[in-house]
Amino acid sequence: MNLSKMNNKMGYLLIAIGLAIVVWGIVILPKRKTIEKSTKIHEKSKLEKVKLVEFEENKAKGDAFERFVVKSFNKKYFTLQEWRSDKFVDGTYAVSNHFPDLEVIFDLKSKGVREVFAVECKWRSSYYNEAIEWAKEYQLKNYQEYADKLKIPVFVVIGIGGEAEKPHELFIIPLRKMKSNTITRSELAQFKKDDSHPQFFWDYDKNELK
Repeated sequence: MNLSKMNNKMGYLLIAIGLAIVVWGIVILPKRKTIEKSTKIHEKSKLEKVKLVEFEENKAKGDAFERFVVKSFNKKYFTLQEWRSDKFVDGTYAVSNHFPDLEVIFDLKSKGVREVFAVECKWRSSYYNEAIEWAKEYQLKNYQEYADKLKIPVFVVIGIGGEAEKPHELFIIPLRKMKSNTITRSELAQFKKDDSHPQFFWDYDKNELK
C-alpha cells in the first residue's frame, strides 16, 4: 500500500470520527441531558409530594389534638371566642396564623370573675433525647409579642404519646415560664395535668389554667 492510499484512508477515518462526534453533540448528548433533567424534575416532584403528605398528616394530627383540647373545656364556664386555622396558599398566611390557636373566655358570674386567655396546642408522638421541640424560635417570639400586646395570659397545652385525640400525657404550661422553644421531660413534669380531672378548670386565685 502506497503512502497516498494510506493518507486517503486516514482522512476517511478522521472524517468518520468527526461525523460521529457531531452526531453525538447534536443528537445523543442533548437527549442524555434531557433525560437527566427529566429525572431530576421527577425526583424533585416526588420529594415535594412526600413533603406535602407529611405536612397534611402532621396538620391532621394537630387539628385532632386541638379538637381534644376544645372538648376539655366545660361549656358551662368557658366560651371559645377564637379557633384559628393554619390555612395558607402559595406562602400567603393570614396574620392571625401567627397567634395562639385558641382564645377562650372564662366566666364565673357567681364570683364576678371573667378572664380572657389564649391557648397554643401542641402534640408530639414522643420525646427526643428526653426533650421536645414544642415550637420554632420565631413562633415563641410571636406568642410572646401577642401576650404582651393584648395583655392576656397565654398557655401552652402539650400532649405527648398515645394518639392526638387521646394523648398519654398532658401538660399545661404558662407561656411566661417558657424560656425556649424546647423543653425537657424533667421541666415538663411540674406542669403535668392531674389525670383524675380530665376537664380544664380556671384557678382564679392564681389566674391560671389547670
